[in-house]
Amino acid sequence: MEWIIGIIVTVIIALVPYFKSKYFSRPEITIEVISDGGISSPMWLSNNNDFSDGFVDDRTAIRIFELKWKFKIVLRNNSDLTAFYPELDFYSIGQDFMKIEKINRLQPIKSAETLTLKAEYKEFEETTGDKRTRIGENRPSEFENLSILLSYENSKKRRFYTIFNYSSKTEKNKFLNEIPKEFKIIKNQ
Repeated sequence: MEWIIGIIVTVIIALVPYFKSKYFSRPEITIEVISDGGISSPMWLSNNNDFSDGFVDDRTAIRIFELKWKFKIVLRNNSDLTAFYPELDFYSIGQDFMKIEKINRLQPIKSAETLTLKAEYKEFEETTGDKRTRIGENRPSEFENLSILLSYENSKKRRFYTIFNYSSKTEKNKFLNEIPKEFKIIKNQ
């Protein structure tokens, strides 16, 4: 009888490290969005100008400006574990990102490794030249609702998540073991 209890205890002790590595040992990937400049370009004159004189005064002309912000999205592995099969999703910003570098899903993010992706966001604005948005001073208003979901796996194929909230002042990165309900709904659409 004692040997049966000894075998059971040995099996339980052997399984504890396995379950710990499968369900609790996780890479921690942080997300950082860094401004990388941008440009504000006049595109054409607005139809809201007064053309009755046959010309428009250049100083008071209403123009359509293309506003283009450039960003670096930095993914940093702050753990001893490698993150496998990373996937990046953007939520609550609409379709205005005109360029985002893709993550190679098959290339893992190793321990203490940093991956930098370039992104551009653009919008159009109708205003006079002296009232146009200053790219270096202001970020897009749509970024107040920006959330980025990064999903990845540990070596035991367990999926983990980092949610980045651009507008949060205290906790921009949240590390989760399950995808939140609101992201499940959006992801399944």
